[in-house]
Formats: sequence, C-alpha cells, structure tokens
Amino acid sequence: MTDTESRFDRDVDRSWSEFRARLADHVASMCDGDGLLLEPLVEEETGPAGPCVQFYAWGAGQVRCEVPSNAHLGGDRRLRPADEALLAELGWREPSRGPEDPEDGGSPAYWMDRPAAWADQLAAVAVTALRRVWGVPHPLFLRTETFGAGRAAAFDLPAPAEETPPPAALPLAVETAGEEHVRELIESTLRERIGDVPLWDEDGDLALRVAGLLVFVGVGPHERTVDVFAPIVHNITGRTRAAEVVADLNRRWPHLKFVLVEDRVAVAAHLPASPFVPAHLLTTLDHVAQFLEGLDEAFGTRLGGELLHETDHDGVPPPPDELPPWTTDSEEDLPPTLLALRDLHLDGRAEVETRTVARMAGDEPDQLLRFLRMSVDAQVCWQAEAMGRAAAGDGAGIARAEAKAQEWELTCRSLTAAMRLLVPPAGTATTRVRRPRPSPPEQIELFENPDEPTLFDELSD
Repeated sequence: MTDTESRFDRDVDRSWSEFRARLADHVASMCDGDGLLLEPLVEEETGPAGPCVQFYAWGAGQVRCEVPSNAHLGGDRRLRPADEALLAELGWREPSRGPEDPEDGGSPAYWMDRPAAWADQLAAVAVTALRRVWGVPHPLFLRTETFGAGRAAAFDLPAPAEETPPPAALPLAVETAGEEHVRELIESTLRERIGDVPLWDEDGDLALRVAGLLVFVGVGPHERTVDVFAPIVHNITGRTRAAEVVADLNRRWPHLKFVLVEDRVAVAAHLPASPFVPAHLLTTLDHVAQFLEGLDEAFGTRLGGELLHETDHDGVPPPPDELPPWTTDSEEDLPPTLLALRDLHLDGRAEVETRTVARMAGDEPDQLLRFLRMSVDAQVCWQAEAMGRAAAGDGAGIARAEAKAQEWELTCRSLTAAMRLLVPPAGTATTRVRRPRPSPPEQIELFENPDEPTLFDELSD
C-alpha cells in the first residue's frame, strides 16, 4: 500500500468516526415519535424499501434500529448469507414475522431495541452495517431524512473537508556522521510528531512526558544505538514475582524490552543509530506510548511496587559507579537442594548425571517441576539484570549477570532431563481445559405494547 493510499484510508476512517459521533448525539436526543432514515445515494430500483438503516424513538426513551430484510429488497441488493450473519453478530434480531403477518412486537426487518442512553452502540452498529452490508464508501454517499413528531433537529451530513497538503515526508534512512548528527536526526524526527521538542538534559537525553510518566530518548554508547528508556515501577519488594511479570510482558510486547533492575522495572528499546530510520523511532515511541497509556496503579501493585510518576522521578538510570553492587540476594529464599544443583553448573559446567539430578529431588516429579519453575524464574531474573546493566553501560555487571543466567539455564536443562527420566512420554500428555465462554446477556423485551407498528409495516399496506 502506498503512502497516498494509506493516508486516504485514514481520512475515510476519520470521516466515519466523526459521522458516528454525530449520529450518536442525534439518536440520544430523539424523542418518542422521532425517526431518522439513512440510505445510500442510489438511483436503481431496489425493491419496496431499498438498502437503509433507520431509527425510531418510542416506548418511553427506547430507540428501535432496523435494517430491511430480503422481504423488502429486490435485485442485487438482497442480503447475502454473509450479510445476514454479520447483522446477527452485531446484535440485530432476525425478522419475527412477514410484512403481511399480524403484529407480534417484533418486526419484518432485522431489528434491535436499545435505551436512548445506548446511542453510541446503536451508532456504531449502524455505521458497520452501512459500510460492510450496504457498501457505502464514505458518509458523503448517504442521504438522510428525519421524520415523525418533528421535535428532533434535522440530521444533516457535514460538508466535505478541505483537502490539506500532506506534511513533508521524513527521509527513509540516513547514514549518520557522529553523535551530534544522530541527535539532530532525533530532534527533527520528534519535531514532526510533537512539534516543540524539549531541551537535552545534562545526561544527554530528551525527556518526553507520556501518561504522567517520563520517556527518555538518547544516543547509546559509541553512537551505535538510539535508546528509548522509560522507568515505570519502583519500590518493588518481591523480585521473584516481579521477574515473572517482566517475563510475561516481554512475551506480550515483543517489540519492547522490559527489565528488572534492583527495585525498579523499566521498558526499553534500542534502535540502530546508523543508518538512522525515522519511522523506526516513531513506531517504537508509539509502542511505548500505547503501553504506558494502559497503565494504572493496579499494575504497580501487581509488580509489588508503585508506578513511577513524573513527580516521583529522580532521573535516568545512574552511571555504573553509582549502581547498587551486584548481588545474589534474590536467591536466598531458594531451597538449599536447588542451590546445590545450581552449583554443579558453576562456570558453565553442563556434565551432571541425569540420575543424580532425579535423586536430589527424591525421585519425585512434582519436586522436579517445582525446582524447574524456580529455576526458570531465576534465569529470567538474571537475564533482566543483564539487560538493566546494559542499559546503564555497566560492562562488568553484564558479564556477571549473564554468567548467572547461564548457570540457571543449564540447571533448567538438567531438571528437564530428569523429568523425562521419571515420567514416561505417555504420562506427559495433558488435557487442555477450555474455559466456558460467558453466555451472552439476555435480551430484554423493551416494548410494552406489542401492537405498536414497526417502521416497515406501512410498506406492506
């Protein structure tokens, strides 16, 4: 897809979004007896009603929304099975009777009844039907008609928006010439997105404010990377639990890296500085912003800490000489037997008899599984520690943390081999338990008078 096509699609989606908001406001303001008809601008004969979506307010603050069924359509505008399935998926009820049948409280059309307070939902499903069932490409290709008691204002379509020239395109990629050149490119890229760019701080970073948190953008060591770094949680009390959450975040957000450093969790990304690709930086910042905007205080609690709001912030990660000393305190609560097994893999040693590992766990598969889970957590913890040291430029800390992560990786392999020894292959199969899907909410009958005529009844007279 070309940039022009992509921009056109965005403009169309924005027009439909604005139309949906105006439609919701109008539907919410309708009084009993007010009606609104939305239909495509067509000239061919389409049957007694033709493709449309219509609203009718009645029944003490209720609104009925209807889409004609094939009983009212002719020619090539008849609903296909896929169209009918989509209407059902969106919440429309199937026609309850034919056009000539007696009143039954339903409709010969596809219909749904909602309180006027649900106008946003009615507008959303109406727009989906107009676009996907009737194939209306843009709100400008609609005709509107208000009818009924006349107390609601006319619903007019907006005038076509004036075409604005596209912004100057950013370069696709730039070969950089030193750190200052990289900084200039970062500034010009951010200026295209946010306008005014903050000044570089004393640590050589740009501090951006997103959802009450700080995101730092800077140049990595030796001008090899553009680094994006956002501390998000601090005062963490349980590193083991935090390491589990960090591992889960790294699986769910593959384009970002979440790291656990001492009592803090941060999100980071490292992009090549040469060639510098502006689109990569903007996309990365979009991913970071999307994640940060979804955070709340419960997220900090889940990690055993607190969100690091801008007012709590004390800057970027400290330089290597100010980092807390490398420590193995996080392993103190692990079982001595597991630590003894880990020690068999010190300095990268991998030759441990599988039978010996099984005996250390008392030949109990459950104990092996428990040890394996703890070992995975420890491995993830040390991998995160290495990433955090890398973000701070602590080369010695990186090496020590990576060595610890390797010890636990080898421990995991030994435990896995022991599990295979004790548990026959046929016994390893597990049954996947499916969670029952929640039953859909019960449709409440909204009309007390089943003899009230539907909008389509007059067409059959």
